[in-house]
Amino acid sequence: MEELLQQLWQLLQNAADSSSVVQDPEADALNLFLFFVQWSAIILSSLSGLYAARAYGMDFYGSLVIAFVVALGGGTIRDMLLGRYPVFWLNQPVYAITVVGIALLSLFVGDQAKRSKVVARVAQPVKQFTEDQSTAYLVVDSLALGLWAYLGTEYALQLGTPLIVAPIMGVVTASFGGVLRDLFFARVPQSFMPGQMYAVAAAAGAVVYVLLWGLGVGSTLSFLACFVLTFLIRIASVKFNIRTV
Repeated sequence: MEELLQQLWQLLQNAADSSSVVQDPEADALNLFLFFVQWSAIILSSLSGLYAARAYGMDFYGSLVIAFVVALGGGTIRDMLLGRYPVFWLNQPVYAITVVGIALLSLFVGDQAKRSKVVARVAQPVKQFTEDQSTAYLVVDSLALGLWAYLGTEYALQLGTPLIVAPIMGVVTASFGGVLRDLFFARVPQSFMPGQMYAVAAAAGAVVYVLLWGLGVGSTLSFLACFVLTFLIRIASVKFNIRTV
């Protein structure tokens, strides 16, 4: 057991070392912050997918698939479209291990909650945190939206895709986990329907990043412009109920 935990810790360290978002030796603090945003978002997305699947009456396998799709689906579609093989979670299995671990923990806690009122009281706030779109969840999700929009756009630019295509990869990375989830649920994807800005926020940030990149602006400043703009648009859309048409 101890050896397994050591291997998992090594995988996580390798992922941290290889996933510096901003390639700037003076941006260590920023990269550390983004590392926590990334993994918080993956864990919350996994839980959100699990609870949504359970609400649809799916068993553990079905819930695991939905959790995987919500957490990693956007990046998987991006890598397939860009021809980045193996896709990121095959190259860095800590992502898949995390989703499976969250699913197993959720199954165990859910089973214990039926037997223990104490466990049920502890588990209920976590469920509400992901289901009710609390303020904390909104902030983490909006921060992650800006991060995914940047990563998809940057990977596309690195591979030499046309400038008009790169922002599309940002939107795919940021929003297609939810699109795939809804397709599995046999319903029109929420991001395709009129509502508060989600994909639009990612698109705005991605377009700004491409414009700054084309003008030769530094990587840190370009990233921050994309990240902050996406976050602010998403938050403003929810706070003031600004809706797509």
